[in-house]
Amino acid sequence: MAVVLIIITLGILLGLLARRIRARRATTPLTIAETTPTFNVVALGLQGSGKTLLLASMYHRLKSPAGQCYFITATRDDVLQLNEWYLQMADTAATGAWPRGTAKGETRHFTFTVKTHIDGAPHPILNLRYLEYAGELLTDLQDAGSTKQKELFAHIDSADALIGVLDGYRIRQHADGHPEGPLHLERTLNALLPVMLEASAPISFVITKWDLLADLHPDEDTRLSIVRNLLTSNDHFRSLITLHGATRVVRLIPVSAVGPGFATIDPNGEIVKTPQGAVQPTNVDVPLSAVVPGLFEQIESRLDHDSIAAIRAEVDRRTRQGALEAFASLTTFAGQLAGRTVLALLGTPTAAFGDTMLGFFLDSRMGTPPDEDRARLSRELNDAEQRLENIQLARRRVMYDMRRKVDALEGRLPYSRLTEGGW
Repeated sequence: MAVVLIIITLGILLGLLARRIRARRATTPLTIAETTPTFNVVALGLQGSGKTLLLASMYHRLKSPAGQCYFITATRDDVLQLNEWYLQMADTAATGAWPRGTAKGETRHFTFTVKTHIDGAPHPILNLRYLEYAGELLTDLQDAGSTKQKELFAHIDSADALIGVLDGYRIRQHADGHPEGPLHLERTLNALLPVMLEASAPISFVITKWDLLADLHPDEDTRLSIVRNLLTSNDHFRSLITLHGATRVVRLIPVSAVGPGFATIDPNGEIVKTPQGAVQPTNVDVPLSAVVPGLFEQIESRLDHDSIAAIRAEVDRRTRQGALEAFASLTTFAGQLAGRTVLALLGTPTAAFGDTMLGFFLDSRMGTPPDEDRARLSRELNDAEQRLENIQLARRRVMYDMRRKVDALEGRLPYSRLTEGGW
């Protein structure tokens, strides 16, 4: 009888304890800090290469979640400036003037926040700090006391991605046998290659004004192969690709801020707008969308076999875990050899920020994200846990969509991949 009473008493006590734990679980908020990582992008190109039009058209393409789950925002002043450039570019009336480009020695800074909707409200996923420099800053003598060149090198050293902007108009001149073409290409490479040879960040090259090369060949990938062969015929460019090819993917991304048929080259060699032309940008969303996937691809290529196996195992676990389980598992993984190696390659300064970046890296290695209802199946979540779950799923969708844009470009234009890299 005494044994029965003890068992009943223990049962009651355990029931009360379980109820208390559930109540505390339902009322105690999660204290997991949300951090929004920032990735630094430096774009370099000579004056007149099309950097400004690319930037305006890129913002216009990504300012709403059309064709992807994410969109970008900027400060009010930056949005006004970008919209003004875009409207001036698209205007075929009046003088048909183009927006003013980056002057020699000029620097332009824009911070874009990549957002997606969670529970009907916009939520920041990451920041992209975009710095645009005139390449002449790397080649021209500076005024006494000027610190601009020193600042540029500091930004390059801390960059997460470098974008070299190649003027498609000058490449067209080169292909047509115009003497200005190869001379301008040499001048461009003189500015870009020295810093890119020493860069530790992923690099890519963007060919602007791609619409002006449309009649080189009717097939776009064949057209890109012609341009690629022209570039790699330069010994210095070829050596850069060879040097970096073993540890990273180097891409050649053709873009047009205005799209086919909007502009043409007149008899004087000037680029002029076509009357009644309509802007239809081409690939302008790819360079910025490729920044984070490119960084993570480079990290992958530097890992040994054991680290890769450990990462794949952790990724597999994350696909089957809830938000809290994934968070706890991430903290454990960060202390293991593979996790510490990735964090070292990411160069993350603090533990909290490091966990966020490591989570981004692992999420980017996953496949298609599940829908939210399927992800929550058989899980009893309080409001805070559900929000964390939604944030993690949203981040995975953003990473997936960014990588999908890059994969789509390479699937359509295999010659855009200058090196293999990766694992």
